[in-house]
Amino acid sequence: MRKPPWYLAFEPRPSARLHLYALPCAGGGPSAYRSWTRHLPPWVELRAVTLPGRPGRHREPAHTDCDTAARALAAELAGQSVPYVVFGHSMGAMLGYRMVRELESGGGRRPELLAVAAWPVRGAVVQPDPRADDERFAAALRALGGLPDEIAHDPGALARTLPVARADFTLCASYTYRAEPPLSVPVAAFCGTRDPVAPPESMAEWREHTADFRGLRVFDGDHFFVRDRVAEMTAILEMRAPGGADQAERAVQPRGATL
Repeated sequence: MRKPPWYLAFEPRPSARLHLYALPCAGGGPSAYRSWTRHLPPWVELRAVTLPGRPGRHREPAHTDCDTAARALAAELAGQSVPYVVFGHSMGAMLGYRMVRELESGGGRRPELLAVAAWPVRGAVVQPDPRADDERFAAALRALGGLPDEIAHDPGALARTLPVARADFTLCASYTYRAEPPLSVPVAAFCGTRDPVAPPESMAEWREHTADFRGLRVFDGDHFFVRDRVAEMTAILEMRAPGGADQAERAVQPRGATL
């Protein structure tokens, strides 16, 4: 039986010199990154990661343990031949971090940059509670901004969405911070000024968890600032270059991106 694809390239670029793997937030899928491709140079191929339980991999149970998910992702990337960068938003940032830890310990090819958005390295209070009933879970997810109106008001779409979101928030709750040596992989961090889950001061702590911190960029926005800042998120590529950390890192700015 053919193995389902684990990423989606909306615009395949066979001659790309760099692959950008993008990991979704809890309840999200590869479609969150569909618009990114047109903002990237032609030598970069965007590969939006499709986690189990999503369309295309709906026959596979969604992961509920972060270490299991990280090991599975690391196994997919271990044989990567083209240089690559990893970007993750919220849950995706956490999975990207644990995945890179797996690659470092297992000897697989590591990314040129780990870009983390909206997830503190020490973890976050998981809301909504995945143990809540559907009504309370959906209401809390909507309050966070993670449940669009078109899904919330469509019983069929809601029935398909909630099980995956519940599994994802269970996965987030499984994360336990570990005091480990700094990563050898460069790290860049991104956050929103009004994010209660990952405020700028907590995102700044990523500095202590890599030997090469490429800076923190702060955007005017909430936990989902990434949705409105697609063009500016190409700063990921700028922060990939050695020596860019001094220019990339900024204090919190109340308006716009710190570009």
